[in-house]
Amino acid sequence: MQQIEVTVNKTNGLHVRMAATLIAKLQSLLKDANILKNIYVLYNGKKIPITSLLAIVSLKIKKGEKIALLFEEEVHPRVIGEIKAFIENEQGDFSDQLQTDQLLIENSITVEAVLSSLPNGIIVVNKENRITYVNKEATELLEISDDQLLNQRADIVIPHSRLQYVLQTGKTEIAKPQQLGSRVIITNRSPILFDDEIVGAVALFQDISAVEELSKELKEVKELKKQLELVLHSVEDLIALSDQQGNFIYCNPGIDSLLKRLKKKNSVQSILGKEKCNVVFQSFQSIAELVYLEQEYPYITKLNPILVDGEFRGTILTMSPFHETKSLLEQLDIEKERAKYLEQELSRHEALNDSFTHIVGYSEELIDSLAIANKVAKSDSTILITGESGTGKELVAKGVHEASQRKGKPFIRVNCAAIPANLIESELFGHEKGAFTGAFQMRRGKFELAHTGTIFLDEIGDLNFELQAKLLRVLQEREVERIGGNVTIKLDVRVIAATNHDLQKMVQNGDFREDLYYRLNVIPIHLPPLRKRKLDIPLLVDYFRVQFNECLEKNIKSYENGFMDSLMEYNWPGNIRELENVLERAINLSEGEKLRLKDLPDYIYSSSSKDNGINISLLKGNKILPMEEYEKEILKYAIQFFPSFNAAGKALGMTHKTVASKVRKYNLEAYLGKKYQPG
Repeated sequence: MQQIEVTVNKTNGLHVRMAATLIAKLQSLLKDANILKNIYVLYNGKKIPITSLLAIVSLKIKKGEKIALLFEEEVHPRVIGEIKAFIENEQGDFSDQLQTDQLLIENSITVEAVLSSLPNGIIVVNKENRITYVNKEATELLEISDDQLLNQRADIVIPHSRLQYVLQTGKTEIAKPQQLGSRVIITNRSPILFDDEIVGAVALFQDISAVEELSKELKEVKELKKQLELVLHSVEDLIALSDQQGNFIYCNPGIDSLLKRLKKKNSVQSILGKEKCNVVFQSFQSIAELVYLEQEYPYITKLNPILVDGEFRGTILTMSPFHETKSLLEQLDIEKERAKYLEQELSRHEALNDSFTHIVGYSEELIDSLAIANKVAKSDSTILITGESGTGKELVAKGVHEASQRKGKPFIRVNCAAIPANLIESELFGHEKGAFTGAFQMRRGKFELAHTGTIFLDEIGDLNFELQAKLLRVLQEREVERIGGNVTIKLDVRVIAATNHDLQKMVQNGDFREDLYYRLNVIPIHLPPLRKRKLDIPLLVDYFRVQFNECLEKNIKSYENGFMDSLMEYNWPGNIRELENVLERAINLSEGEKLRLKDLPDYIYSSSSKDNGINISLLKGNKILPMEEYEKEILKYAIQFFPSFNAAGKALGMTHKTVASKVRKYNLEAYLGKKYQPG
């Protein structure tokens, strides 16, 4: 056995080509395969066979770092000297180019074959959220061909991808369930980091609807899901899963190595003993112990039962070295916060699958408002919904009604602004026959009609002052008298009011009764305007596209470059109602399967493109700026109309390499093809 220490002096360290060249050189120097397979790279406590190209590259050995080469079989000193010289020489040695390329091709084909044959869909985007790779399974699950996905912005062609959130936050999303047409998929999303910078993101998703359909028993599916979630959210040190008898059915490399080192049986009992394990097996209680194992560091060990529908299905064992207690406690604090956050998120989302599913959006502002509505739906407390016109106040009111105990009972809507002032009292409270001229018969008011159900008083801020006093009495006494009558009618009604006015300001100005305001404002819910939740616009657009495709008998499948940008940049004073109308107009005017910028109203297109022209202020005044400033503005304007550097270069009389170089120099990549309209 021989071991030498060498310093990596290659410019980019032991990167993939250098590693492949090193392997090729060894293969040419050593004809005996048994000798070659017993050569290892030692680095940072890891021992990697030198023939494992991908494993060596994954070590990310940089220039100037030291590694050790371990030769378990006798190797001629000349061979060792040549290998050492190759690694320590700053210049690359490509004498074995053919063999090196063959290794790279084989590994590349292997990786591509693995990705293509995975039963999971894979989508990779760059830092501009443009799709750079998509495998066959992803195109089949999305039902979109790869030529319609590659080089397109993910948030436009796949609005529900959420990769833009991963790029913005750098946070990993694990095991997120999602409805994709008739399928149920589960998705993991992660940022791609290089030198601690986010250079892209990847989504890995799997169709689990087939698993659910083929599963013989729902318990087996729940068990699999529960085990998966526990493994994904457990600590990263030593972890194992056992069956009901305590026999390990899964061990990570750390605990597997420990068991072999101590010659322990593959069971929980071999770590904690039968007596302590029986506490978990019989009472289903978690235990935590400081365990001392032969000639090992003590381990903080925790054993948790796995319960599926209340039935004991096994255990999960986690072990951490005691000398890392501080980091473990910090990790536990993080896990507690994460669990608390996930619990809060779950409580905010859980009811949205029922009565609030018709409300589209994932923005934090919207979900916060819906979470309040969800929590108070079961009570009979009065709710005041505020927000601009077109934000969906009536949808939320209906959602509250449907989520309440009054579901299936009357939901009566009253638009206080649409009823003439001389009729609204009769409309609300009813009248007896002959109570006034034209009262030819008795009529029940809206409050009576809403008995046992919910009354929704829309535009409550438009009630006159006199009627506000009468409404206050009804809210306080929960009873009503018809106009011209003397019989008191008891009411069982839940009141939800809504307005686009600032009632608090109206109270200060004397336009709205203070006592009525506080009677209505028991549970305030504010709906944000669309301009405050612009990340929801792609979802809303896709939702309306599907709806209008059906009712207008269209087949719109995608959007022209710049179409979604125009909608995102517009201010939307009419909110979702205005967006819906704009989409209906655009789909009516469309002439193919793609919505184009020309289908949008001029005021939206001009609003989004007002900052995309040449900055003519640079050409005014007496001050002369550097040529680069003018060049930057010209390129920024010109490249918007071309799909590639080659096309832009032909128009500008420059080579495509020059255009590409200057565009990257001025960080203008995002403008390329922004206004391009093919054909």
